[in-house]
Order: sequence, then C-alpha cells, then structure tokens
Amino acid sequence: MSKGILGDREKALEDSYFRQQDAKLLDSLRKGAALDDVAVALSEKLRVDDPELLAGAREAGITAETPAAFLLAPLAQVAWAEGSVTKQERSAVLRLAVERGIDAQSPAHSQLEAWLDVRPPDALFELASSVIRRGLSVLPAKERDERIDRMLEACHEVAAASGSEVARLLGLGDGVSGTEESILDSIAKSLRGFRS
Repeated sequence: MSKGILGDREKALEDSYFRQQDAKLLDSLRKGAALDDVAVALSEKLRVDDPELLAGAREAGITAETPAAFLLAPLAQVAWAEGSVTKQERSAVLRLAVERGIDAQSPAHSQLEAWLDVRPPDALFELASSVIRRGLSVLPAKERDERIDRMLEACHEVAAASGSEVARLLGLGDGVSGTEESILDSIAKSLRGFRS
C-alpha cells in the first residue's frame, strides 16, 4: 500500500514539474520575450518532456548559445529553396532575426549566417520544425495559429525578397517562385501538422 502512495506522489510531482516547464515556456511566448529567452524555456521543457528531441538538436550542432537560431531555421530553409541564397534573401533572413531579438553579434546570428553560407541538411530543417511544433503545443489553438501565421509570413517575406520588382509592379505576382511556394507549403503543413 505504501508503494502505491509513493508512486502516486512521484507521479504528482512529475506532473507538477511538467506543468511548471509548460508554464515557463507559455509565459515566454506570451510576453513576447526575445527568441533567446523562448529558446531557453523551450530547451528546459524538452529536457524533461522530450529529451530525445533535445538530444537531436544538440547532435545537429545546436549549442547553449545558438538555440534561438534553430527557431528561425525555416527562414533559412526558404532562402535555400532554389538551390542558392540570394543577397536579398540573406538580408531578409538576418533582418528578421534581428527584429526578433537576435543580436547581430551573437552566436545565434553567426549560426544563421553559417546556414546561409552552406545549406544545412534537410534533417536539420525537419528537426527544427519538430522543436517549433513542440514549443507551440503549449499555446491555446488560436494563439498557436497566430504564431504559425507570423512564422509563415516571415518565410513568405524571405521568399519574396529576391522576386522580380517589375513583376510586382505589373501585378504579376509577389515574386515567389513555384519552388519557393512548395517549400512554404511544406513548412506550413509541418508546423500545423501536430495533434494537441
């Protein structure tokens, strides 16, 4: 009988700890914290909630100094959609990173630059989507959808960065290529493709 009581107590403590980690992440997301703060809260959640996912991120080269870059990996993925990164796409990715609180002199910014210099493997992009989904899972559906929409808008901004200005002026589209549209669709499905 005492074993059952102790087991119940352990389970209650564990559940409480998981809720605390979710609450920290939720608080970071809701108060519009810089990506560095969100990334720290997310890594704490993953440490207890999904250590395999956190280990995968570490194996992919994400360090304690660079997790914020991981949250912007979809931007780099879009920049590489057509096989190379244009000057305009690079500029858009790095500008969006700074707008989201990543200091231009930080290791996370340097990591993004490295990903824009040499294309990361698809596995990194897939892992980043899994981590982002996990982080967003603590939000109510409406907030989660709004955050996903903002991420997709940023991805679209990168895709449109090197599009033809003439085409835009003539009303012939936003300069996003078919290949970029395909990547945008893939990212959208990945970010929206989880079950709460």
